[in-house]
Formats: sequence, structure tokens, C-alpha cells
Amino acid sequence: MGNHQLAINDFNKSIEIDPELSEGYFRRGFSKLYSKQFHEGIKDFEFSKRYESLDEDKKNHGIDDGLGCCFHALKEMDKALEYYQDAVNGDPQNTEFLMHRAQCYYD
Repeated sequence: MGNHQLAINDFNKSIEIDPELSEGYFRRGFSKLYSKQFHEGIKDFEFSKRYESLDEDKKNHGIDDGLGCCFHALKEMDKALEYYQDAVNGDPQNTEFLMHRAQCYYD
């Protein structure tokens, strides 16, 4: 369907209920990325990273991938590659992370 503003509104409500809801910031970050609100997406991914579990086995490596995507869209390739690399290091079998990093190499 692709109505990211409606999604953002619901994520806002979720975060209002639980301001430390890592998943809410994570998902809202992607809605903002897809809405070309790259700087706002970065803020959400950073909040998500701050509130995620400290247990290494439960880390969401998609947060680093999301940060990489935002910086990639902003043409900040060094930062994008750094975050993509962190995502790949955390989940080396994730083909999406690998493809995002590869795309950054030749953009």
C-alpha cells in the first residue's frame, strides 16, 4: 500500500506509549527513509540503537543497515559503508545487507 505517513502516525503513537521502544523507532526510521526524510530516519535509527537489547544475540543488525541506507541516500558514502559493514559483520549471511554494501561500492 505504501502510505508511510499513516505508518509514521501509528509509530508515533507506539513511541508515545513506550518512549524506549526500539522496534518503534526502527520501523519509523524505515518509513522515514522510504519517504525521503533521511535526516529524520537517521535520528530514529540512532534512538533504536540506543534502546535495543545489550544482549549481542538479540541485536537488530538492521539498524546499522538502515543507517547505511540513509547515509547512502545522502551521498555520504564513507558513513554508509561503515554502517553497512557493521550490519554485515553482525549478520554475514544476510543477503540484503551484502547487496546494500555492494551497491555503495559502485555508486
